[in-house]
Amino acid sequence: MRNLAQLVVLLSHRLHNAGLVVLAVGALALIAHVSSQPLLMAPFAPSILVVLAQPKNPGAAPNVLIAAYVVAAVISVLLKGVLPPEWWSVALTAGAVMLALEALDILHPPAVAVPILVMLGNGEFPLAPFTIGVVALASMSLLVRTIPNWAAAKTRIAPAE
Repeated sequence: MRNLAQLVVLLSHRLHNAGLVVLAVGALALIAHVSSQPLLMAPFAPSILVVLAQPKNPGAAPNVLIAAYVVAAVISVLLKGVLPPEWWSVALTAGAVMLALEALDILHPPAVAVPILVMLGNGEFPLAPFTIGVVALASMSLLVRTIPNWAAAKTRIAPAE
């Protein structure tokens, strides 16, 4: 069992992470509202969590994040052009994206949701808002990685013996 002090620290870390996600999603929502651009896309919220709560995770690195989203978008747009609008097309596209991200060693799990966004979307892929969102995520990742002791503050508490 953990003692009370460990539980308080653990709870404070969880609340801190939740607060940061609220601020980051809120900032993106505000920019979307002011610019009238659909910047809030489903894959971005879990990306924010990975970037802020797990900054040492290789998938949280800015270069990996950008590459994963670009690869996911390109594959999704290409396959949307050749596959019929069926349920299995979404599943096949998600599998193709996952395979490509793993093969290229640029695994950022939230990017696997891009095929759902693309395949189920009506009309053209929202390239400009998507690009702005990905750049905002990469900037957030770069900022978090340069703040001294950010990652050290995110270390997990070992179970009590």
